[in-house]
Amino acid sequence: MTLSRGQELARDQLAEIADRSAGALELLREPTLSESGLLRIYFAVATRGYRRPGGLVLRDRERMLLLVGTDFPFKPPTLWFSHRRFAGTPHVQWGHHVCLYQSVEAEWRPADGMYGLIERIDEWLAAAGAGTLDPDDAPLHPPVAYTEASTTVVIRADAPATDGALWVGRADLRTIGATRRDLVGWASMADWDATPVDGTPAVAILLDRPLPSEYPTNVNDLFTSIEEAGVSFRTVWSALRLSSVLVPGGEPGHVVLGAPMRRRAAGEPLRQHLTVWQLDADALATVRAYVLNDDDAELRGQVAKWMVHSKVGWCTVLEDRPEIVNRRDRGALVEAVAGRRVALLGCGALGSAVAETLVRAGVSRLRLLDSGIVRPGILVRQRFTDDDVGAGKAARLKARLDGLGLGCEIDVRQENLSTGVLAKVAELEPELVIDATASRAVAHRLETELDDGRLGCPLITISVSASAEHGSVAVRMPDCPGGPLAVERQAKLAALARDRTQPLVQAFWPDEPRKELFLPEPGCSSPTFTGSAADIDHHAGGLLNVGLRRAAELAPDAASMDLAAPPWSAMPAGGARLLSYRLDGIETTVERVRRYRTFTTKAARTGMATEIRRVGRVKSSKCETGGLLFGEIDDSHEHIWIDSVSGPPPDSELSPERFLCGTAGTRALARRRLEGSGGSSRFIGLWHTHPVSRGRPSDEDMAAMVQLLHLQPHPPRQVAMLIIGFAERRPDPNLYLFHRDDFRFTRIDELPYDIGDG
Repeated sequence: MTLSRGQELARDQLAEIADRSAGALELLREPTLSESGLLRIYFAVATRGYRRPGGLVLRDRERMLLLVGTDFPFKPPTLWFSHRRFAGTPHVQWGHHVCLYQSVEAEWRPADGMYGLIERIDEWLAAAGAGTLDPDDAPLHPPVAYTEASTTVVIRADAPATDGALWVGRADLRTIGATRRDLVGWASMADWDATPVDGTPAVAILLDRPLPSEYPTNVNDLFTSIEEAGVSFRTVWSALRLSSVLVPGGEPGHVVLGAPMRRRAAGEPLRQHLTVWQLDADALATVRAYVLNDDDAELRGQVAKWMVHSKVGWCTVLEDRPEIVNRRDRGALVEAVAGRRVALLGCGALGSAVAETLVRAGVSRLRLLDSGIVRPGILVRQRFTDDDVGAGKAARLKARLDGLGLGCEIDVRQENLSTGVLAKVAELEPELVIDATASRAVAHRLETELDDGRLGCPLITISVSASAEHGSVAVRMPDCPGGPLAVERQAKLAALARDRTQPLVQAFWPDEPRKELFLPEPGCSSPTFTGSAADIDHHAGGLLNVGLRRAAELAPDAASMDLAAPPWSAMPAGGARLLSYRLDGIETTVERVRRYRTFTTKAARTGMATEIRRVGRVKSSKCETGGLLFGEIDDSHEHIWIDSVSGPPPDSELSPERFLCGTAGTRALARRRLEGSGGSSRFIGLWHTHPVSRGRPSDEDMAAMVQLLHLQPHPPRQVAMLIIGFAERRPDPNLYLFHRDDFRFTRIDELPYDIGDG
């Protein structure tokens, strides 16, 4: 058998280190190969410089053994003392194996080779000699219990508070599988009967002082260690007797043993390190028989023999206690939803992916709302299986999420959201609502309901473009005026004004509307987008992150929309991958004729105020002025949007007595506003001032409405008139919406009275 290239490198590097160490490191014999192919290198280290009061008692020269595998330097050698004097010391396992690395994967650098290894040994000996292998300002390395049993125990419940005293009681082990138990609860001896058992009870002993860092492997040695920790043999034996009676026949028993030997982070108090001893069914049956017949000498002998000769069956323990475990998503944006109540609208492509993210992030309650069923075609990109086909999406998604075992309380509402939303989530008292339906009907329903009621939490709306190449996320804060359609409308106007040529903007609001619709089942399915599971997973997580960040940043009355491109999209030079629009400054009033809700932008208010100041400067503050209104009149939601205004056209008449709005250039201006807004903002009426009187329509104002609605070619169906009363000192805007039907023409000969000569 010959050395591998890596083993030759280790031998040569260590020889060079020894030659240059001035006797601090000495090679004791020629390295040899073991039958298993490990290179054995025996050496000694001078320790005088390491020794400190209170530290590990080191000899003048400590003899050690390195075992170097054939895959060095890609895997580090293992280090062993040539004696067992340090057995039970932190970071010394199996009596003489030295644990040098907390994480070999993260800390071992192959390029450093033996030079890096000797540097780490130097650091370990310095800490051992100073007694700081487990300093108070660092996480505490847990003790070692060598696994013998095949059972794995997952610790879910935090250990009970012991106040530094010995604690004896019960741990509840819930059976998850043939070789797995979950520790889900505790009960002290005083509360044993008052606390219902969840699963199979196991006796638990939590010590008030540490055990050795290397737990015993023999039953008798374990009893001795526990006695040395201050627990009498009688107590331990009573625990075994109790366990033998509580556990059903034919099943193994368990004893949970804890000692204050864990610390999660620097400065934290010591917490219980938990191990679980499994008593096989036969051993437990022997103890049970002895308990029932304690005068049987043969049984007593069998128990004594078992205690002396049997090994401790330590279970594999996996920690999931909040008091011990640092969450792997700590500091992530989704940490904002941990412990929260969330309502999710839609359990389809985006919704099913978002739901899983929310559960993994630790939401306390999740309500899933969707009326759809699982169809075969959606399996290519949604979180369902063939067994789910034909069943309700929300119910099958709940089953999947429950299987994660993360303790989230999930409930389902398989209802049509287009008929109502807020009432279906009100009982939950959500702290966040996410709309992943991509449904215009649901958006319209929310828009209507948010006019009549308040949603006391952020609303996040996520969607993707037609090919799922790009994503959008809108956030509406609780006091923001309008609903999701209002937010989308404002974002569209802002995007077209600032970034119209950007591919991201064109993906959602194209200049040329798309004519083709994708129908997955032509003739019997609704249009949807095209896109893969990879596309959806990327957008679901990324858009949720952006939405959560915005929800944490925005003012209570604000909103936002972000358009996001994935890393793989082919963007032209200058193409942005993230476009963000902050939306605020909307003031709402109520229109005076039909009681429509009116939304006036900051730009429109600024435009009117600027014109009022201008006319006061160049003419008189008592001179009336005005112009055109651009926006939208939405009869379906009874909303009026005033997006922008113009000043008086050049042929207008301005005087203290009246404002007569001209027409020069108005058609071209209206066309530009309509085209610039992608059809969303158009001419909707006129505005003017009453500098020293109320904002009520005069006879001339009403005549102007008749002119617009009846006495011009192709008149509009309705026109808004905004009158700013007392504009000189304390402007008071009043909006009136007039329909053609509000004015009726009557022939003179049809009047019921004679109007005379005048």
